[in-house]
Amino acid sequence: MLRILKNSSFASQIMFTVAAILLIPILVMMYDIFFSGAKDEMLLKTKEERLGTMVNATVQSLTEVLDRSDIEYNSPLAAKDISIISSAFNVIAKPLADTNPGVRLGLYIPETKDLYVYGFLHQYRPQTQEEIKAREYRILDEASSGLIAVNATKEPLSRIAGSLGNQAFEYLMPVMQEGRLIAIAWADEQVHPVFAQSRQFSLVTRYLTLLGLIFGLGTALYVIHNLATEVQVIKNGILSMQEDSEKRLSSMPGEIGEVVQAINNMADNLKEKKRLEEELMRSERLVALGRLVTGVAHELRNPLAIVKATVQVMEGDFKQVQGLKEYSKVICDQVDRGNLVIKELLDFGRPSKPVVSPTELNSLLESVLTFTYPMLRQNKIVLEKKLEPNLPLASIDMDRMKQVFVNLILNSIQAMQGGGKLIIQSVVKEEAIEVEFIDTGTGIEANDLSRVFDPFYTTKDDGAGLGLSISYQIIHMHKGKIWISDTSPRGTTVVVSIPKSN
Repeated sequence: MLRILKNSSFASQIMFTVAAILLIPILVMMYDIFFSGAKDEMLLKTKEERLGTMVNATVQSLTEVLDRSDIEYNSPLAAKDISIISSAFNVIAKPLADTNPGVRLGLYIPETKDLYVYGFLHQYRPQTQEEIKAREYRILDEASSGLIAVNATKEPLSRIAGSLGNQAFEYLMPVMQEGRLIAIAWADEQVHPVFAQSRQFSLVTRYLTLLGLIFGLGTALYVIHNLATEVQVIKNGILSMQEDSEKRLSSMPGEIGEVVQAINNMADNLKEKKRLEEELMRSERLVALGRLVTGVAHELRNPLAIVKATVQVMEGDFKQVQGLKEYSKVICDQVDRGNLVIKELLDFGRPSKPVVSPTELNSLLESVLTFTYPMLRQNKIVLEKKLEPNLPLASIDMDRMKQVFVNLILNSIQAMQGGGKLIIQSVVKEEAIEVEFIDTGTGIEANDLSRVFDPFYTTKDDGAGLGLSISYQIIHMHKGKIWISDTSPRGTTVVVSIPKSN
C-alpha cells in the first residue's frame, strides 16, 4: 500500500492523507447515527408501545360504547351525543390516568372543538376553574399540529412535541365510526430533560460534524488544488530552466516559496559552478597554448629578422637595380606585420606581471578616448559617456588596462560598420568598479557566445583572434572579470569589473 502511495502523484498523496485525517470524524458520526441514535430510538419505541397500548385500549372502549349508542352518524353530533362520548371517555381514561402517574390522556372532538383531558405530566397542585380552562387551551395549542395531521390522514401518529427542556412524547389515534372521524384520542408523557438534552445534543453534534466534514473537505480540496497548482508551476519552471539556464522560478508565499528560493539558489550555484569550470578549462587551454605559441613565435622571429636584415643589405648593395626598392618595401612591410603578430603571440603566451598603481578609471578612459575618438567619428559612431563621478581608485597596470579598453572600443567599431552609437559608462558596485561598453552593432551569434574569449577565434577576415583573449587574460591578472552581459541583433554589452584598491 505504501509503495503504491509512494509512486502516486502528489495530489493523490495529499488526498489520501486528508481522507485518513477525516476518517475519525466520519467514524464518530457513523457511531452517533447507528448506535447512539439507535439507543434513542429504542427508548422512544418503548414509550410509543406503552402509550399506544393505552390509547388503543381507550379507542376500542370508546368504539364499543359508540356501537351500542343510538348516535346518528349521518347528521351533526348533538349535545346528547357529545355527552355520551365525554362520559364514556371519563369512565375509560380517568382510571388509566390515575394508575399511570405522569401520563396525560386527552380526547378532542373536531366537529365541536371540545377537549377533555385527564391526568398530569407532572405533579400539580389543585387548580381553579380559570386555571383549568387556561390549561386546556394551552394543551390544545401544543397538540394542534398533531390533531390536524391525524384529522387529515385518519391514521395514528406518534411524535415528540414541545420545546427543549419541556418536551413530551405523544401518541394520537383517530376514533372512527362508519367511516366518519368522531374524535381523536391521545396520550402523552413528558420526556426526561436529560434525554431531551442528550437527543438535542446528539442532533446538534451530528449537524456540526457534518458541517465540519463539509468544511474540512472543502478546505482540503482548496489546499490540494493550491498545492497541486504550485507544484505544477514549479515543475513547468524547472523544465523551462532545463531549456534556458537564465530563467528562474517566480517567487511564491510560504514554505513553497522557500522551496522555490532554494531551487533558484541551486540554479545560480550550478551556473556559477559551470562558469568556474569553463574558466578553469579555458585557463588550462591557455597555459598549454601559451607554451606552444611562445615556442613558435621564437622560431618565427629569428627567420624574419634574417629576412629583414638581408633586404636591408640588398637595398645598399643593389641601389642601381630598377624597381628593387618597391619590392624590398613590400617585404619589409610584411616582415613588420609578422613581427607585430609575433609580439601579440608573445604577449599572450608569456604575459609579464602587471605593474599596478592606484588609478582613477574615468581618467584612464578619457585618455583612451583621446586617440580613439577620431576613429569613432570616422566610422559615424556617436559616443555617449556616462561616467560616475568620484570613482574610488583601482590598483591596475595602466598600459595593460588601456590595451583592454582599446580592444573593446575597436571591436565595437568593427561591429557597427554603418555607424551607430557607443555608450561607455562606469558604476561603483559593492567591492568593484564596473565599466560597460554598450554598442548598437549586429550582436554575437548564440553559437559564438561561449567562444568569444578563446584564442584565435574570430569572425573577421583580417583578425588574429587574440584581442578579446588577451583582454580576458589581462583582466584576470588584475583579479577582475569580463563578460558579455547582453547581446542581440540590436547590439552587445561587454562588462569589465575591476576590484577597488584596498
